[in-house]
Amino acid sequence: MLPGDKRHGHNTGGRAMSYRDIVVHLTLDPRNAARTQIAIAMARRFGARISGLYTVPPPNVPYYMGEYIPTELIQKQMDEAQKASVGAKEEFLATCTAAGIEHRWLSSDLAPVEALRLAARCSDIAIVGQPDPNPSDPASIPYGTDVLPHELALQAGRPILAVPYAGSQPDLGRRILVAWNGKREAARALHDAMPLLRGAEMVHLITLGPERKGRAALAEIADHLQRHGLRLESAVIAPNGAKVGQALLNEAKSRGCDMMVMGAFGHSRLREMVFGGVTETVLGNMTLPVLLSN
Repeated sequence: MLPGDKRHGHNTGGRAMSYRDIVVHLTLDPRNAARTQIAIAMARRFGARISGLYTVPPPNVPYYMGEYIPTELIQKQMDEAQKASVGAKEEFLATCTAAGIEHRWLSSDLAPVEALRLAARCSDIAIVGQPDPNPSDPASIPYGTDVLPHELALQAGRPILAVPYAGSQPDLGRRILVAWNGKREAARALHDAMPLLRGAEMVHLITLGPERKGRAALAEIADHLQRHGLRLESAVIAPNGAKVGQALLNEAKSRGCDMMVMGAFGHSRLREMVFGGVTETVLGNMTLPVLLSN
């Protein structure tokens, strides 16, 4: 259960920004239940409605079959996809009903990024999953989910909560690491996360770089966050040769954080593949939920 507003009520203020509409991505994926539990915990805390958006995977035809694609194969995969969607729907509806949470079911044949982009823009936050970082069979990854967290964060205009492929994280939001570099994306992510930050037991505001320059960058934003009543610790961290993304993950682990907040920085896919990127590093190696905004 997330830290409740009642226990931390003095931080929330009158009609402060909240999450009232949460969309959670579901598909042909064993992690549907884990994402649903996080959505339920957030819905309980904020009095929100959950929309379970199921994206139906298209038929997966092996490349070596070329132009010869038996209609029987296509039909079999379509039937299996439909059966899986029915099972996912029944599980989602039963789970939300048992939890006493307002909910609805949505389904789409669009690619996941497109379907979630449209739904997220009419929601307060979208919950999506990290694709399996070490798949035994890459073809088993549900269609379109391999790029979902990063691409959606760049396109949706709403905060995206990416959930790790492994582990269980329903109790998120007690100790939150905020990655701060003073840029627009970081500011957007920080303020999009404010409903969660207000209820946190501790917010760790972290910037990477030289101590003197880093302290100057932290001073104003720390003062601003204290105006919101946040319990705050700030620190300047030297990466010590590690990639920035990995340094942030290491810091989150050492501080016992259960969630990270960071800006989603976008470059061309080619540049990301050649040079890597902070967002890509975090999403590829994450062990805790990450809230992203662009």
